[in-house]
Order: sequence, then structure tokens, then C-alpha cells
Amino acid sequence: MDSVAPLPSSPRLIVDLDAVRSNYRLMAERSGKAKTGAAIKADAYGLGLERIAPVLAREGCTSFFCAHLSEAVAARSALDYDAEIFVLSGVSYGEAPLLRQKHLTPVLNTHEQILLWREAGGDDPAALHIDTGINRLGLDWHNFAPAMAEGLNLSLVMSHFACASDPAHALNTKQLERFTTIRNAFPNVRASLANSAGILHGAETHFDLTRPGIALYGGAPLDTGGPSLTPVARIEAPVLQVRHLRKNQNIGYGASFTAPRDMTIATAAIGYADGVPVAASNCWFGRIEGQKTPLLGRVSMDLCVFDVGHLPSPPQPGDMLSLLGQDLEVLASLSDTLSYELLTRLGPRFVREYKGRSA
Repeated sequence: MDSVAPLPSSPRLIVDLDAVRSNYRLMAERSGKAKTGAAIKADAYGLGLERIAPVLAREGCTSFFCAHLSEAVAARSALDYDAEIFVLSGVSYGEAPLLRQKHLTPVLNTHEQILLWREAGGDDPAALHIDTGINRLGLDWHNFAPAMAEGLNLSLVMSHFACASDPAHALNTKQLERFTTIRNAFPNVRASLANSAGILHGAETHFDLTRPGIALYGGAPLDTGGPSLTPVARIEAPVLQVRHLRKNQNIGYGASFTAPRDMTIATAAIGYADGVPVAASNCWFGRIEGQKTPLLGRVSMDLCVFDVGHLPSPPQPGDMLSLLGQDLEVLASLSDTLSYELLTRLGPRFVREYKGRSA
């Protein structure tokens, strides 16, 4: 008896490292004379910090931004000792020794963090975060005085745009004016304001160091327009079953889709446990051989159903259905979310494959 080759049963996440390189180079070019850092928080936006951080370092990136201490410790393991790694959440009680041991730089956001870093012997570098209008984290610009930073070895003063994705928003100008005033109080300290979208506003926002994030991973920084970025992440989900659906039959939990005609449908091994939002139900699409295949019915934990009746030939079990890639922003919009969320929600069940040159 002839042996039968096993069919794939798990979805794959394919990450293009050469695309990350290309996007970093574009952001570095748009950053002009400023140095270009990289946000690698949330496991490099869900795509694998340990694989992506060294690639960025190879491209010349020397400043990296993580959200929490645990992320920064992981980044230190992936990067050389000379790499500058910032911890955006700052410092909490008991963390100072580990920050020093791993050569990590806390971003001080509150008076309490400033005092804590001083009391812990704050000769090591720290960054200072001034909130200029996003009202989320950082020292309030209204009440900030440079004297608050006395005794600190500052390596960076920074702030964060609230509305950079909309270049015409009036708050951008206000934040830039506020940050410029603050930056002038620290003439010998590097300054950083621009995220991916802020970089695209022009040279006046660049200061000394830019901090691209979503653009590195193929997401669009601006609400409309912007440069052409190379897609980084693609999901390939195997088709498990192809079947015929009769007119007026339903699909999935809640019977939220009713066939308007006889149809051919394919069930793929992908669901909300892998990061496909339930809000994608009845509105997303995948691709088979480049052809769009609408998602039908409610997304379930492990499975999604797609309309394949319009394809030149129906897929077979084991064929791959693609998601994200060039459609990342469209799919995010269809499910009323952001590309940031889609990427960072990618689940742990994927078989991860990295293509392109490693560091």
C-alpha cells in the first residue's frame, strides 16, 4: 500500500526579515539627520523579538524600546551589551538592581520613579518622559520644571504624540511646541518625540532620535496615505475540509450566515485562539492562490469558513489559505480595529517560519 503524506493541520505564521530590514531603512531615510531607534515591545509587535531585534541591530539600530522590564531582559539576551534598551514603564520597587545588572535604561514617568531611581543610586543613565498631551503616562508638562531632574544622569528626554496618524490634527502642533520648550531646557540631552507617524511629519519632529514601531512591521502609520511599506507577516492556514452548502443552510455558531444559493465552502484551521478577532465574522477575507475568499459565519476558536465557489478550481484539504500580508490594514479596518492589535494578538499555536537573511 502506498503511504499517504500527512496533511498540515496547524496554521503557520511567516515573518519576512528582509521586509523588516526594508521598512527600517525607509524609516531611517525619513528620519533625516536623527538616529533611528526601534520599538520592539510586545515581542516585536507579536512577530518575535529574539529574531527581529538582531536584524534591526545589523541595520544600524542602537536604541530599542520595550514596554516592561521582562521584555527588556529578553531583548538584552538577543542584543549586544552596547545596545541601548529603554524600559518605557520605568522603574518599580526592587527593580533597580536588575536594571543595572542588565544595563537597561528606565524611562522615568512620575515623581515617585524619579525619587526611587535617585534613592537607588541614580548614577546610571535614565530617560525622562514628559506627557505633552496624550494624558496617558509621563510627567505633566503643565507642572514640569527642569529642577525635577536634578541629580539624574539623563540620556534622553522624550514625549509621545497622541494624534500623529492624522498630520492635520491641531494637537500635533501643540505637542511639538510644548516638547520643544522642554527640550530646550536640556540642551545637552538627546530628545525624542516621533513615532512611525511622527517621522513622516518632517524634520521638525525628528529631534535626535526617532522611535518607529508599526511601520517596521508593515503597518500603515498614517490614517491615509504615507509611504509604501513592505508586508512583514503572513498567516497560512491549511484547508481541513471542502463541502457543498445548499441554499438556505446556515454556517457556524449562531447561524449568522445563511446561504443565498448553493455554495462551495472551505473550512480552514484558524480562529480566535490564533488571533483572528470575532469581529472578523462575515466581513474578512482570505486568499487562495491570490484570489479573495470571503469569510462566512462567525469566527470560532479554531476554525473559519470561507466561500471558495468562485475559484477556478476548489481547493483541496491541505491547501493553504493566506491572511494578513498585503491585506493587513484592510482587514483591521473591516473588523474595526488596528493593525497593531492584529499583530500583537497573534497566538502561540502558530508554527513560526522566518524567511530572509537572519542577523
